[in-house]
Amino acid sequence: MKIFRYIFAFLFNIHVLLALEPTVTLQVPMRDGVELPIDLYLPCKDAKNLPCILLRLPGGRCAEPWKSYAALNAYGYVVAIQDTRSAIDLEGKTFPYLSDGWWKHQDGYDTVEWLAKSEYTNGKIGTLGFSAAGLTQVLMAPTAPPSLKCQYIGTAPASLYHHAIFPGGQLLKNQVEGWLGLYAKDQGVLAQVCNQPFYNHFWEHLDAVKMAHLVKVPGLHYGGWYDTFLQGTLDSFTSRQNEGAIGARNTQKLIIGPWTHYFPLSTKLGDFEVPKLGYAPPFDMKPNRWFDYYLKDIKNGMDEIPAVTYYVMGPFSDEPSSGNVWKSSDVWPVPATPTSFYLNEDKKIRKTASLANKTAFTYQYDPQNPVPTIGGSNLFLESGPKDQQSIEQRADILTFTSEPLEEEIEITGCITAKLFFASECLDTDIVVRLTDVYPDGRSILILDGMYRTGFHHVENPDLTLPKEINVDLWSTSLVFAKGHKIRVSISSSNYPKYEKNLNVGLTGANKGFCLVAKNSLFVGKDYPSQIILPVIPAK
Repeated sequence: MKIFRYIFAFLFNIHVLLALEPTVTLQVPMRDGVELPIDLYLPCKDAKNLPCILLRLPGGRCAEPWKSYAALNAYGYVVAIQDTRSAIDLEGKTFPYLSDGWWKHQDGYDTVEWLAKSEYTNGKIGTLGFSAAGLTQVLMAPTAPPSLKCQYIGTAPASLYHHAIFPGGQLLKNQVEGWLGLYAKDQGVLAQVCNQPFYNHFWEHLDAVKMAHLVKVPGLHYGGWYDTFLQGTLDSFTSRQNEGAIGARNTQKLIIGPWTHYFPLSTKLGDFEVPKLGYAPPFDMKPNRWFDYYLKDIKNGMDEIPAVTYYVMGPFSDEPSSGNVWKSSDVWPVPATPTSFYLNEDKKIRKTASLANKTAFTYQYDPQNPVPTIGGSNLFLESGPKDQQSIEQRADILTFTSEPLEEEIEITGCITAKLFFASECLDTDIVVRLTDVYPDGRSILILDGMYRTGFHHVENPDLTLPKEINVDLWSTSLVFAKGHKIRVSISSSNYPKYEKNLNVGLTGANKGFCLVAKNSLFVGKDYPSQIILPVIPAK
């Protein structure tokens, strides 16, 4: 868990971390009578009437990495670190986050208002944390506690279903099993998740995007292009910035760097070193400055930083390009031109569709021999831009590659693949990977997306006919350098990032059945399969 120390040191610019101990430990009563322990770290023993920074932790307040945040008390704050309900459940049967939002229990709201009334604070509360402690903030915000003044949110999903558990309809196997192993050890909790693969009323209560209109406070949101919760960070920002209530609308800030979920544990980013410019944005983003502005009314300019600050990746080697720079914008997504790059019958990618009416590429997907996960946006698996050549040689992957680019191309925004696909099985998966092919042949993963066919209703399905399918690859910002190639690969597995589709639907899978799927991708004038890239016009 040393990883959190690195993150803390980066954010706070503290090189020697003290083993702080809480000044006082209290029990905070929730509306149903449950009491949640909270540690208060004060600048001095008798400190009172100070602004307060709150962290709420599903994994427990006593873990040493989280205690590092207590050093913020040196800036004149009460730092409050609290257990949520899953942390006090020693049997591990509590599903994390159910009581942290706007449902039956509202533990975040109750805690903020209790702190505001305590003798230790002046009634002004801000919240802080990344990942798990980021999500507790996201879920709290729509409850709109009157004493909540601002939030500092890092690398957190906005919708558990869409951003963390079932993106595209398939279970994020490695992530979900590892995550619940930390916060809810009872296997019944994992079963509860796996048995609800469709977006339903349960998941709606864990989807803060739909509740953004109730949020009333400014928020700083940060994430990385290779963070597993990247799209959650983007959706949190955009939903609050555009649809939030007064106090939240147009007061959000977004910062996205060339980072994984755990930046900067090391200077490695996949197969490469993080460009030095990408270590930090071009301004001071330390949390104490954010809280100084909103909790102490110190006019330090944090309200004047750009609404959006993002890093445009380029070649991770030393090749020249206009990438590997920080940029800013007033809006997200930034203005771009959606541009179709078509998959052709000669396995080339071009800006024009094939003249041939129809060409089908068929492959066999065997769940007992899935395509392995190599890099990308992961929580526990190795992450970042990694070479895909070793899997691109497999018979169950189709690859389409452009000619070497005569001019560089910058893409920034959301990426979608529109494919015409058919399978002999009603339920199978489609995995799309976008890679940057370097002149030496390396095929470096930029991002990938998943689509489970059995989770989307089709009237009178005729398995012989291709269906139009749109695969969301989420978002990135990158310059494809001159001389590089753009590559798109199509397969039906990405394991163990995603669970294997057994090609027999939920009922058959529960009975232990398994089939080999014969899957086909169609290209041509009648079936213009393509990837749609948000191209930034060249200056």
